[in-house]
Amino acid sequence: MTYIRRNKKNNLYHRYKLPVIELKKYIMLYFLKLYLFIRGEATIERYKDNLALIEYLNRDPLNKCTEKIFEKNSLIVDEYEKSSHLYYVVEGVACVEILNDGQQYISSFIFQNDFFGLDSFSTFNKKEHGIRVISETATIISLPKGRLLASLNEEPQNYELLLTNFADIFQRHYSYFNFLHLPTKDRIKQALQYLSDHIGIVTIEEHLELPRFITQEILSKFCRTSQSRVSVSLKELEKTGWLLKKKVPITLN
Repeated sequence: MTYIRRNKKNNLYHRYKLPVIELKKYIMLYFLKLYLFIRGEATIERYKDNLALIEYLNRDPLNKCTEKIFEKNSLIVDEYEKSSHLYYVVEGVACVEILNDGQQYISSFIFQNDFFGLDSFSTFNKKEHGIRVISETATIISLPKGRLLASLNEEPQNYELLLTNFADIFQRHYSYFNFLHLPTKDRIKQALQYLSDHIGIVTIEEHLELPRFITQEILSKFCRTSQSRVSVSLKELEKTGWLLKKKVPITLN
């Protein structure tokens, strides 16, 4: 499944052709998000035309941007590995994975059209997180940091775009720290709402369906709780009618 994001060039979606029925789903999702934005209830940050920066960089053959497909559960950047590249998600979903007290947790999700690899600019010699693919596949472009900076000097307006991306990354992490103080069921509910904003698919019946790779295991790692607590919370949310279906694909009413 391709998770497509709004694009200025064609007003809705770019690069990938979809069956008519799938396109209708995405159009419905677009207008749902527009409605939520107007009401001030949307939690998703504003769209950034990151593809324009990629296209600009690819004009110069010296940039040597490389595109690679990663399989589910593979690490794009290993834990402790200090990369000299910045990365861009063409398609798919990944996560920032950290190790704490012997347990693996997810501190953030990385979606289509996102940049990641901000630590390449850090003065720290190493880091303590990895980037792992959670969708069936992920198509990733790697950008050499040196050539990226040289190109930005030629087009200074792209600095603002890059800094906007970094600011949004920080905001996601700040939101995550606030999120951890919530009761378990509220954390689960907020996580599902957040994921549906980014990668939810509108069904024919006009419900929001999450991809099948959003499992109880993924939710437990992100919400920092056990899978059994996740299961109980999903059951309660289904009983209240907020969830239509608690098993994958998890479906919001």
